[in-house]
Amino acid sequence: MTDRFIDCIFKAQRTPHEIATLLKDIEQSERLSGDCDLVSAYEAALARHFGVACAIAVSSGTAALHASLAETITPGDEVLLPVIGVPMTAAAILQAGGVPVFYDCQPGSFVPDLASLVRYASARTRALITVPMWGYPGINDAVIDYAGRRGWTVIEDTAQALGSKRGGRFEGTFGDIGCFSTHEFKLMSTGEGGFVLTDNVRLGQRIREFTRIGFSMEAMSFGHRIGLNYKLPALQASMGLSQLASLDARIAVRRHKTGQWRLALGVGEAGAALAEFGGGYFEHNGYSYAIRLRDAAPGQARDISRQLFERGVNTDIHRYKQSYLVNFPMLHRYYTAPRYSGDCRRDFPNASAIIDALLVLPLHDQIDSDDIDIAAARLRSLL
Repeated sequence: MTDRFIDCIFKAQRTPHEIATLLKDIEQSERLSGDCDLVSAYEAALARHFGVACAIAVSSGTAALHASLAETITPGDEVLLPVIGVPMTAAAILQAGGVPVFYDCQPGSFVPDLASLVRYASARTRALITVPMWGYPGINDAVIDYAGRRGWTVIEDTAQALGSKRGGRFEGTFGDIGCFSTHEFKLMSTGEGGFVLTDNVRLGQRIREFTRIGFSMEAMSFGHRIGLNYKLPALQASMGLSQLASLDARIAVRRHKTGQWRLALGVGEAGAALAEFGGGYFEHNGYSYAIRLRDAAPGQARDISRQLFERGVNTDIHRYKQSYLVNFPMLHRYYTAPRYSGDCRRDFPNASAIIDALLVLPLHDQIDSDDIDIAAARLRSLL
């Protein structure tokens, strides 16, 4: 069929084995709340897989971010975050009482631009959030070193980069804290859910206490500190264990689909209108396939994404109305003089070039070869 709608939104696939395991866990688990043995087993498996000291399972990726920020900043502290992202990251900062401060990325990358960090940081800066959008790297050693010398907590919002690696090490394990999502649309899907990773045992304990309604591990009691109920239920933990076991296989399938997109679109070929996004120094998790328009005009990628949607291909660029974070209404008031000029192209020139050129194509479970061929033909017709 050539009239089918090809969507970036999907229902994660559940294997018969996963379903059977879930039913068995429901029957055999001591209880189904977020403090049961099944959740503990899931956290231990996460820590082993990612090679960190602590893993804390929580109810969502946003909960992971909020709990991490609540334990590392105080109200009024400034938190640096990229101007390319999704509003949920900024919402967690606001919920923790922080003040979002937007920075530019490096050319052709989601890694922070050091000159921009120098320009927009202040004496009130306490944390730096990096966001590896669509599974592409969001941090490097120079950024970690710079933040460390200033005493900033580095939080990686790794919601879309679960399974991506650089130098054999997972995204979300380079900074002080990694925050992950296991929402329906993620590489590991528990419907809703998330987790926090850290090698700082004391910080991990504080985050765990916050997400367990403020239960103090030292006093073994409630009422000694504040917290919220961000626990992950046992049923989601069961799904998480099954999904973790098959994560590498799912990533391999998505990488194969990336090759199909590349071939169907002629990405990188001499004289082609499309080129690869990002460098070849990392292992992509296959969250989505990001490509760029060569010599893009202002607003061109967003316009093409809108036209693709009208032709039956929905992408994340159109779904999120991808633009600068400062354009979202709830964040307008944080984009003000004298820190910013009010002209995004002047304040964030590298991000502007990415926004003008970036196209993001789906690689999820329900995308097949026919979908790729059909969508690629529709995209080529717009070029």
